[in-house]
Amino acid sequence: MRHGYDLLNRDWIPVRPRAAVGIRELLTRAHELEDIVAPLAPAGAGLWRVLTVFAARLTGLDRPASFDEWESRRESVLDAGRFKADESSYLSRYQDRFDLLHGERPFLQDPRLAEECAKTSGINKLVLSRPAGNNQVWFDHHTDLEARPIPPEEAVWYLLAQLYYGPSGRCTSRTVNGRSEANSTAGPLRGTISFHPLGRTVFESLVVGIPYPGSRPVQDDLAPWERDDLPDPLGLPPPPVGIAGVLTGRFRHAVLLSQKDGLVDDAWITWAWRQPTATVRDPYLIYQENKTGDLYARGARSERALWRDVDALLLHDVGEEHARQPQVLDQAENLPFDLLDDLRVRAFGFDQDGQTRDRQWFTAATPAILSLLKDSQSAMGVSRVRLAAEKVGRHLGSALRSAWVAINDPSNGNGPPIRSDIPAGPWRGQGDARYWPRAEQEFWRKVFSRDFDEPAMDFIKVALQVYEEITEKAGSAPRARRAIERARGLIFAARKPAPSRRADG
Repeated sequence: MRHGYDLLNRDWIPVRPRAAVGIRELLTRAHELEDIVAPLAPAGAGLWRVLTVFAARLTGLDRPASFDEWESRRESVLDAGRFKADESSYLSRYQDRFDLLHGERPFLQDPRLAEECAKTSGINKLVLSRPAGNNQVWFDHHTDLEARPIPPEEAVWYLLAQLYYGPSGRCTSRTVNGRSEANSTAGPLRGTISFHPLGRTVFESLVVGIPYPGSRPVQDDLAPWERDDLPDPLGLPPPPVGIAGVLTGRFRHAVLLSQKDGLVDDAWITWAWRQPTATVRDPYLIYQENKTGDLYARGARSERALWRDVDALLLHDVGEEHARQPQVLDQAENLPFDLLDDLRVRAFGFDQDGQTRDRQWFTAATPAILSLLKDSQSAMGVSRVRLAAEKVGRHLGSALRSAWVAINDPSNGNGPPIRSDIPAGPWRGQGDARYWPRAEQEFWRKVFSRDFDEPAMDFIKVALQVYEEITEKAGSAPRARRAIERARGLIFAARKPAPSRRADG
């Protein structure tokens, strides 16, 4: 007997201040709920995109208009303070498409995989925290011989994560019209960090997070649950246009969950398309230039704290990489003052390579700093402070490495090293671990006090303290102290003016 799982009405989305709600209650009570508590960061980035499509459909903010007209429409929606009760008819129209375990059209899945794939991929392949095949153990110890099933309210999060962040390369073989293939390209968000406006309520977060749809009508702006027919995997993918097309129309993987006695016990995960999907800019990503001037999305790095991206969230052109703020934040400048003053930014990141290696996922939120969108001079001051912190951090690393090499080289710092096989040593890593948390505290102190003049010296003080703590382990031998004092001057070199960098508001 096949069990269904109705995502509209079953309680599966953790929220504050309640325990959990379904999609229908989430939208109905969005103005009462403070936030969504996603248990899985990459799935959180996917869920907010899906919910944003709902919010755009319910409010009409998906309809093309001039930017001024669209902004006026958005302000009217915010003034209303909640989604209207009669707007739930949209959900009722596609009621059967929101069943996670539906026999014919399961939510965001392809039911044909049960026939087109000779074998399943395994439940361990679906659950990101489990090892599968030859992959390493990450969080949980599981084997293919004992693959424990999971409840549907947990499986839906892994479904979202696989669709948005799935790997490229080898996958379960799928045969369509006699053509058998067993490889896939990467999911649309793989390896990236995604930035979303965070308001005082779920309602505000959703409405502010709706990207401007443009002024011209587009065709085929349909989410997967809005399509009557399943797509041809060997044909051309629908163009990623409109809000639904960009946010939910770029999946490169096809997934189907298998269930037994109401639990998800297996899954098929394979390729969805053979033809490439057209490239489009995602409205929640920072884009920057490579050396040839081509744009690419900023990647997620687990060792990089969110504050180091703050100026790229506020400005149109930052640093040597000419980082561009996410489109949705560029469109937030003219929001009502009372909302803008409280608006924060939450990041969902997944540090992973292009194929199979998943390093770490994370989520973080900024303080309420988006009011600086209206103050370009202060926003550029924030950028100067951040750049100073980065520069001092680099000089601290160079100083620690130089001291380590000099102590372990016969030259003892007199001229270039004699030995070329001396490793960088442990000091630089130890310096990073101590410097960056303290630099973050100094950064926010300077931002909130609007202290933007000559920012390097404050970070140099932090770096000198870290340098002293780490190098004191070398002891008091004259050779070691001489190398340490000679390398210390590299930190002060961070005071020199950097080459001109653009940071235009």
